[in-house]
Amino acid sequence: MRVVIDTNIWVSGLLWRGLPWEMLRLAETGKIELCLTPSMLAELAETLGYEKFRPRLAQLGLTQADLMGYAMNLASIFETTGGETIVIADPDDDVFLRCAVAAGAVFVVSGDHHLLDLGQYAGIPILTVREFLDRLVSETPASS
Repeated sequence: MRVVIDTNIWVSGLLWRGLPWEMLRLAETGKIELCLTPSMLAELAETLGYEKFRPRLAQLGLTQADLMGYAMNLASIFETTGGETIVIADPDDDVFLRCAVAAGAVFVVSGDHHLLDLGQYAGIPILTVREFLDRLVSETPASS
């Protein structure tokens, strides 16, 4: 199942435990396939380079390059093309929706209200991490 997660979910999952981290663990085990574009990777690298995250990286004993390598190993890369603005309030968020369409993603997972307020795009639901994980659990058949 292909899923696009936005930068804030990546950062939370890479730097802290919690629900975003659980999503990354699902990708590690092959239960989901995370999808990125080159520009999403660049945004993630830029964000992980922020001064405010340096103490956390030091605490984890990791570098920005370590986390980028991990992310690149977890994700599949897709190319997208531009077009008309989708998210009027924040056109920078368009890349996540374009990636979802290009990848044939089943879900977009975000903590960004500009995306969440859309509810869906091109028939692809836009969910919070909790909504996604709840839906995944409810759709996964129980083991016998």
